[in-house]
Amino acid sequence: MAKAKHLKQKEKKMGFLSIFFLIIFIGVFVYTSTNLVIWYRSNKELEENEKDIFSRVVKVSDEDPEKTQIDFQTLKSINSDVKAWIEVENTNINYPILQTTNNDYYLKHDINKKYSSCGSIFLDCDSNGDFTDKNTVVYGHNLLNGKMFAELEKVVSGELGNKIKIKIYLPTGEEKEYEVFSGYVGEPSLDMKQNTSYDEILKKSELKFEYNEENKDNNLITLITCNANSQKRIVISGLEIKEK
Repeated sequence: MAKAKHLKQKEKKMGFLSIFFLIIFIGVFVYTSTNLVIWYRSNKELEENEKDIFSRVVKVSDEDPEKTQIDFQTLKSINSDVKAWIEVENTNINYPILQTTNNDYYLKHDINKKYSSCGSIFLDCDSNGDFTDKNTVVYGHNLLNGKMFAELEKVVSGELGNKIKIKIYLPTGEEKEYEVFSGYVGEPSLDMKQNTSYDEILKKSELKFEYNEENKDNNLITLITCNANSQKRIVISGLEIKEK
């Protein structure tokens, strides 16, 4: 009798445990599925936004087919936070750069100011916004679909070679060009955005890039994104090329 009662209690306990783990499983499944749906929608919207924005604002010069022109009037009518446009040579990085009063907003919002887990490419909030700082810092996500700053992985790995240029287009019509001189993967730190020392940044580089060292006293640009496991940061820095 006592044994039968013990078996019933054990079966009851096992039943409760089964239900408990089933609820946990369903919860995890729903959470994961929801996140996958959000991720898919965000990526779909990103692709649609990219095509729409690119077709509306990126023009090829009639005089010089290799020269790009950006329609900043149209861009700013979409979002007045637009500060510039960035291209990184031999990558798919070809985006507007935004800036607001903090470094959180554009981590989760697109150029239309709609929530998006893909975020936007954006300037550090402490930057002047006109690329006249000693070191202008630009952030972007490293997305699994290869968008935003994902292809900085190719720069830091050496896949794209050792001679890479970054081009910045400004609303004033001015164009700035930079030669990459340093690329490394490091721990997240304030030093990444506060460091304006060419020598210190160069020491950290994991690759030897080809560039004109005569530009070492010029202004810098630093592009920062997460690495593949999101624990560290990929940091790419370039020296501004100035015409003599």
